[in-house]
Amino acid sequence: MLHPIRALALTAVLLAPPALAQPAGLAETVLHIAETAEVTRAPDEVVAVLRAESRAGTAAAAQEAVNRSITAAVERARAVEGVQVSTGGYWTARVEEARSWQASQTVTLRGQAAPALLELAGALQGQGLAMASLDWQLTRETARLAREEASRLALESLRRRAATVAGQLGMELVGLREVRIDVPERGPRPMMMAARTSGPAPVAVAEDAVVSATVEAVAVLRPR
Repeated sequence: MLHPIRALALTAVLLAPPALAQPAGLAETVLHIAETAEVTRAPDEVVAVLRAESRAGTAAAAQEAVNRSITAAVERARAVEGVQVSTGGYWTARVEEARSWQASQTVTLRGQAAPALLELAGALQGQGLAMASLDWQLTRETARLAREEASRLALESLRRRAATVAGQLGMELVGLREVRIDVPERGPRPMMMAARTSGPAPVAVAEDAVVSATVEAVAVLRPR
């Protein structure tokens, strides 16, 4: 779906520096104008982050347990077609009140084959890993194309609006200058998830992602 959004602010001023002064009838007017457009796209990639944790009497013991869990998780993930796996930050700290050490590391699963990835995530939960996050998002290529489409729609809407305002002022649109395109970054959409140690795979229900672009420009108007 496409959602153009009207300009946020319009301001017109006469442009007539003393050094370049023109007859009043030929003075140009600059119009500060902005337009925003939105497009929606269905998320096409699932990202799951799971965490392995261990607590033991020594740092070495806690880390050894985490290392085993992460190694097993990576090996299992690499065997699933269409799923990319990577490891995240490693953390170790002393738990003073319990007089023990705690270690933790994350593993990230990413892929467009949602059923296979979710089944894998459920299996890793069954092995003792905790689900840290589970998100739908756009792949880089899908997001890039959506940004380009939103930018194009915003620019077209801005030109139409500028021409309309020019007509209302009895002027014509000469052109645009100082054009700025700002595409807000949108994070992945959250979806239903469950952190458990056994049972079926996590539930993943996605919603369309909204990608927007705002175009700001200075439109130059001239009397007809």
